[in-house]
Amino acid sequence: MQSLNLEPGVFWDYSVSRYTKGDMAPLAILLQDNHNVNVNVLLLVGWCLENNFIINLPQLKAVIEASSSVEEKLKVHRAKRKAAHPDKGADPAVYAALKAEELELERQQQRDIVAAFNEQSVAHLGQAQLTTGSVFNASVAAFINAYGLRDNAEARRLVSLVIKELS
Repeated sequence: MQSLNLEPGVFWDYSVSRYTKGDMAPLAILLQDNHNVNVNVLLLVGWCLENNFIINLPQLKAVIEASSSVEEKLKVHRAKRKAAHPDKGADPAVYAALKAEELELERQQQRDIVAAFNEQSVAHLGQAQLTTGSVFNASVAAFINAYGLRDNAEARRLVSLVIKELS
């Protein structure tokens, strides 16, 4: 076990690069909109998978708790932005401003997530242990349990597709 010092800027860059890869964005949005999943937490689990860290359920719950105050602001702001979409006759400049504000809220949430994550003593697996798949299983299982998705086949399918997008 070791404490981390993941930098918010590093995690932001990781998130942007993965979120824009393949079908990641639409899959993540489906999980967010239909299954109440926090995309930034999903991206953190992806970062753990790619960097050979295991985040367990109590640790992940601490991260989710740290993200919750901004999550509520984001939900309200997203609804406002979606209502102001140019396709609905709204001013494109207003929509662009709302989108920029939302990105700043996302950055704040990621700072909160990283701060909480850095307080955890997470397990790190060496390269030799990667072939066992234990990083995938433990971190993804924690995520599925944290969001109550165990009995939700559609959500688990989407999580699997997200994991495939990361590899």
